[in-house]
Amino acid sequence: MESGEKPKRRLFRLLRRGRVGVLEGRSPVEESALWAAHDRASKAVRDAGDASQRVASHVAKQRGTVDSLADRARGVSARSAELGASFQRLRDVFARLELVALNAGLEGARLGEGLGQALGLVADEVRAQATRGSEACRELGLTLDEIGSELREVHTGLDRASGASAEVAQEVARASGASADADRALTDIGERLKKTTGSDPETARALVEATEHARALVASLGVLSGRTPPIFVATALRPVLEPLLRLLEGDDDAEP
Repeated sequence: MESGEKPKRRLFRLLRRGRVGVLEGRSPVEESALWAAHDRASKAVRDAGDASQRVASHVAKQRGTVDSLADRARGVSARSAELGASFQRLRDVFARLELVALNAGLEGARLGEGLGQALGLVADEVRAQATRGSEACRELGLTLDEIGSELREVHTGLDRASGASAEVAQEVARASGASADADRALTDIGERLKKTTGSDPETARALVEATEHARALVASLGVLSGRTPPIFVATALRPVLEPLLRLLEGDDDAEP
């Protein structure tokens, strides 16, 4: 088929060929159905490719979010470890303060009543507060250890999620590549169909429509048969039928 062939002339050439094609078991309706199936397959492949692109974009965004959360989890975990070390140092301070208060109490006992008794009372209060502060630091340290453990589990889960996102991204990339290969294959099939059938989707549809109109014309002529003199029918249809007959018989120079 020449690329510069006019659509109207191509249609009538296919009409002429269709008379032989039907005898060979190939009808215009079958060719049109074949092209319709090809169009549906092409659309499905393109839709699958577009869906793969959307999924790839979504996975990339989700992976970025997971990686950001993993970085934040690592930062919080490191900060928790630093706070744990700070509380341990604070516990050491309270322990030393308890020791100082104990020594002050012993010194107060040595001094006896009066100044020694007052010093002992202050030492007891300081030691009690230091003990409570040390216990509070211990509890906070344990809580931070639990938080750190939870954060490590969160970080591990985020790492697994990031790995899963990477695997999904690879699968989506393969699916996208497969869709592209299928689209190229369908394009090649379409070109081969054009060479094999000598038609294209638009011409095949037009050929089916022309067939339906021809059937409708035959049905209308059947209704007129016996009611209208044949000469009147022939006179009315001659301006249309004569150019059509020339085209169907092979007169390429004729114009409808």
